[in-house]
Amino acid sequence: MHLDLKITVPADILASDHELAQAAGRGVSNAVKRHLVERDRRGRSDGLPRTGYYGDAASGVTTEVSGNRAVVTIHKEGVALHYYGGVVYPTDGHKALAIPKSIQGAGKRPAEADPDHTKFALVWPKGEKTGTLRDKETDEVVYLLVSKATIPEDKTILPTESEMESAGTAAMEAIL
Repeated sequence: MHLDLKITVPADILASDHELAQAAGRGVSNAVKRHLVERDRRGRSDGLPRTGYYGDAASGVTTEVSGNRAVVTIHKEGVALHYYGGVVYPTDGHKALAIPKSIQGAGKRPAEADPDHTKFALVWPKGEKTGTLRDKETDEVVYLLVSKATIPEDKTILPTESEMESAGTAAMEAIL
């Protein structure tokens, strides 16, 4: 399932002129892109290597203008989930989600990290709700296996409303 996150530039900051709407949309779009790139640059809070997720999200930002309304959209799966929060369940017949816990698993699905299924051992104690995939040589936990994951709401995915409004306003003022 693919979710797009859409940001509508409020009509009250847009003049009726289509050109001003385009400028405001570009201003907001550029602010969102810069914010996502900076978030990507800062890296992950869990200490694992960056995957480029937010940089990819920045390259998926588009702007559509209709009349005096601009809509900025982020075409990246998962951005809306992180922004609004929600619950993720396994799909495609899988019984668990695999959450990377080491460098070996960062940015990869278990099948990509261990394509021959010889490197990791599945440890799922009977009656437990979570399991692990462990490196057979080091016993390091590479993935935590869970039946669902609750993603908390994170409004810092985007610039603040004030920052986006300022970017739109500054872009409109620049063409006046």
